[in-house]
Amino acid sequence: MADAVSVAKLFSELYEAAGAGRRLGEGIAAQAGQTQARWQTLWTIGAGPMTVPQIARRLGVSRQHILRLTNSLADEGLIESGVNPDHKTSPLLDLTPTGREVLDMIDRGAQASNEALLQQLSDSDVELLRTLLQRFTEIVKSMS
Repeated sequence: MADAVSVAKLFSELYEAAGAGRRLGEGIAAQAGQTQARWQTLWTIGAGPMTVPQIARRLGVSRQHILRLTNSLADEGLIESGVNPDHKTSPLLDLTPTGREVLDMIDRGAQASNEALLQQLSDSDVELLRTLLQRFTEIVKSMS
């Protein structure tokens, strides 16, 4: 049975994995002139128009952080704001055609990276990791 030290080591491994994933993501995003934070924001908006608060909740970061990112992405013509019938002062953000092209370029880089990972991890390894991480996340969220 696991003890408190084992759980502490688990968190340590998770932090290291998250850091390695961020570094990999930064490299992938940089190939399209973006950062990982901008990629995550574009990817989230790419799923369908969203407001700044919705994006912030989805990504688990502050609205102010997302507002700065989305303002920058809008200034570069990668996203645009549209009318939100549910909230006059919180526009729906969507990708522009240029934003979609940038996201597609980043996603192609991510796909190549994912395929390289699958050379070393089986499908069942990936599924097991996903299942355990989802369960772990649910437990941790229920504690906070």
